[in-house]
Amino acid sequence: MKSKIATSLLLLLVLTGFRPPQKNATDKNPLTLDKPLSSDHSLLWQISGNGLSKPSYLYGTIHMISRDDYFLGKNVSKKLGKSEALVMELNMEDMDIAALTKLSLLDSGKSIRNYMSDTDYNALQTFMEDSIGIKKFTFEMFYSKLKPFYLEQLIFFKYLGQEKESYEDNFKKMAEQKNIPVLGLETFEEQLRFLDEIPMESQLKSIIKTIGNYSAEIHKMDELIKNYKTQNLPQLSKLFSEDDDLTLKTNLLDKRNDNWVPKLKSEMQSRACFIAVGAGHLGGENGLINLLKKEGYSVEPISTN
Repeated sequence: MKSKIATSLLLLLVLTGFRPPQKNATDKNPLTLDKPLSSDHSLLWQISGNGLSKPSYLYGTIHMISRDDYFLGKNVSKKLGKSEALVMELNMEDMDIAALTKLSLLDSGKSIRNYMSDTDYNALQTFMEDSIGIKKFTFEMFYSKLKPFYLEQLIFFKYLGQEKESYEDNFKKMAEQKNIPVLGLETFEEQLRFLDEIPMESQLKSIIKTIGNYSAEIHKMDELIKNYKTQNLPQLSKLFSEDDDLTLKTNLLDKRNDNWVPKLKSEMQSRACFIAVGAGHLGGENGLINLLKKEGYSVEPISTN
């Protein structure tokens, strides 16, 4: 479930055409860079070099978090306020509710019961009533028609409590206040396609594990939130890489990272960007930090404050 935490509420979150690259800064206008931290315990990373005339910034979000756990350093707000574009996973204006509804449902006439043993289905139904508060009749009539991936999001929402905050939503509001354009690294259709490529077997395996080991999964989510609040990116990367189902991590993180890098290069070449994506996309061998370094950029952690 850890990879899904990093990408939960993706559906609640398109690059514009390529822009001619600007000329590199001259010696009379050197880059102004923040001093890198000695530790990589930060969610905020500075991207420079490789011909960039202005630095860009990469920030790791958690798409939805309880209001009590939400925090935002002053330097994060400062970098966003001085950026020339806010780049997120998805432009939240690019939502298609009809497409989401169609894709989130199982094949016509089927329910999740058609894909599970009686024992697993009964366990799921009991869990959703006792832990999530969805009565048996309501579950069978409506929620059982959802694909397991979407059904499992309800469990995460319950964990977060009633009062929630979205980094993406707040960043979007901040950008709009300063007339900073907001871009998406993928279209809504592309994002749905990545989700739809997750095999049914993987989805079922994940939700069965979650309800069968709920206390252990809650502990893992607590650990993830704790490491996010302490900005322990190495430990966060370790948690994401420990997901039992490699297919989920590949579809939700690795494939999308590979697709994003060329788009990020084009955007950063033309203007200073503040890039806000799920923290699970940053670290590790296939993370954006390492992929951008391989492209020749200097990517260094800086203080959020």
